[in-house]
This record gives sequence, C-alpha cells and structure tokens, in this order.
Amino acid sequence: MDSLKVFESAARNLSFSRAAEELCLSKGAISYQIRKLEEFVQASLFRRAVRQVFLTDEGKLLLGSTQSVFRELGKAFTQFKGDARVFDVLVAATTYVASRWLSPRIASFSEQYPDVAVTFQHSVNSADFNLQDVDVAMRWCECQGQGQDQRNRLLEIPMPLFPACSPQLLRRLSPSTDRPIAAEALFCAPWNKVPLLCEDRALDLWQLWLKPHRQALVNPRRVIGDANVRVQAAIDGQGLIMDDALLKYELENGLLIAPFAGQLSGYGYALLSPAGRPSNPKVQALCDWLVKSAQAD
Repeated sequence: MDSLKVFESAARNLSFSRAAEELCLSKGAISYQIRKLEEFVQASLFRRAVRQVFLTDEGKLLLGSTQSVFRELGKAFTQFKGDARVFDVLVAATTYVASRWLSPRIASFSEQYPDVAVTFQHSVNSADFNLQDVDVAMRWCECQGQGQDQRNRLLEIPMPLFPACSPQLLRRLSPSTDRPIAAEALFCAPWNKVPLLCEDRALDLWQLWLKPHRQALVNPRRVIGDANVRVQAAIDGQGLIMDDALLKYELENGLLIAPFAGQLSGYGYALLSPAGRPSNPKVQALCDWLVKSAQAD
C-alpha cells in the first residue's frame, strides 16, 4: 500500500520531486518505492526523461486501477463512520477548478457564513462519479443549454477556449511575429509538428477549433489527464494547450501566451445540484453566493 500511495502521487504529478513534496518524503524514498513496485509487477511503470517522467501503458493501467481502489476505500470508511458529517456542504470539483475559481469565492463566502463548513471532493471527472453523492458540483461541459445534466444546472459559465504556449516556444517557432497568428497556421510547418496537449482523445477540441477549415490536423497529441500537470507541461514548452480564462495567472505573468486568433465557443463550467434532494439552507446559501459571484464577474 505504501508503494501504491507513492506511485499514485508520482503518476498524477508526473514528477518524483512533486510526489516527494506532497508526501513529505525524500526523492530517494519515492524512487525506492517505485522500484519496489516495478519489481513486484515485473513491468516498467514510468519512462524516465530529463527532469520529467511519463507513464508507460502499464503505468496508465495501474494508475486508473489504483485511484479507483482508493476511492472505493474512502467510500467504505465513510460508511463505517455512519451518516455523521463533519462538514455542512460537500462540493465536487477538480483541483484545477477548485484552486482557480472556487477557492477565492468560498473564502469570501466563509467570511460571511463562518458557521458553514465546506469540504471539497475532487473525483468529479471520474467514471464512477455520482452527483447524488455530493451537495453541489462544478464540472467542465458543453454550455448553451446542451448536455445531459441540464435539469440539474443552477448556473452555466461559458468560457471560450483558445490555444496557449510558452513564450520560449513561440519565439522558437515564430521569432518575428508580433500579431495574432492565423488558426490555419497549425496546418503548416513548423506549427504542424508541435504536440497538442489534451485531456481526452475522444473529444478532440483542437479539431473542433479548426472545424471551419475542414482539414485534419497531423500534430501529435499528448494526453495529460490532470489539468494542473497539463498547464505545467505547456509552461515547460512541451506543446500547445487548449484552455480558457482560468489561465489568467499564467497569461498575466508571462508564463504562457495566447498567440493564435480565434476561439472555440460552446464550452464552459456548470454549477450542478442533485435533482430531488431536500433543500438544505446552508447548501442553498453557498449556491446563491456562487451564482451571484459569477453574475457579478
């Protein structure tokens, strides 16, 4: 179990160093536990590169199984404790959305409602996520009245998507460009060789962005499931990222730049509440606060 805990952290962060910081262990201890696990399963779980590690196919398979098992254990422990909750409102959101959009709003909410204890749950994008298990959730989705959860939606926050990359990558590929680059440049050298960082191959946002041009992209896709890791990969110059206004910090501080013209609309975030759940004044207070905050923005 120790090795699996270490593996899950290293695989999720794609970094032995960040796993060491997260678990308060030395980097040597992380490497030792990973090596023990690889010997046990008789397979390489990581492909090592300079200052970076990547999951092998075996590593990806084990990560999914490990995270699923950990979630099930968490549910079991919760059931052992009975129905007594140490929190008033359970909010489901990815760590990316929680830290960039929800956290500052809940901080101001807590000043107004100090007696309401809010807890986050981060498996909102997992295959077994059930909206009925939480009080409120915030998920990335299709907006403008689309999607299966429309009846549960309290609020939609459309956020157009756009490509971004590191300034270093831009200077290397387009050193003399001081104007927005046309989207169709991605079909031509040198941009058609740049890896496109994505979360899921099943939904190709890059091809949707360029749908009006009716031409297939040949760029290699690099799947990075965790949004925080994907942003860091873009900052490190690993490729182009398709993201939204939640990249505000990186864009304002010059860590990333949005060099292309054109955006992809129709996507954003939805604030969801389980259908048919009895009204809870504390849950309602938080939902009202988040709705008013978003409308003010």
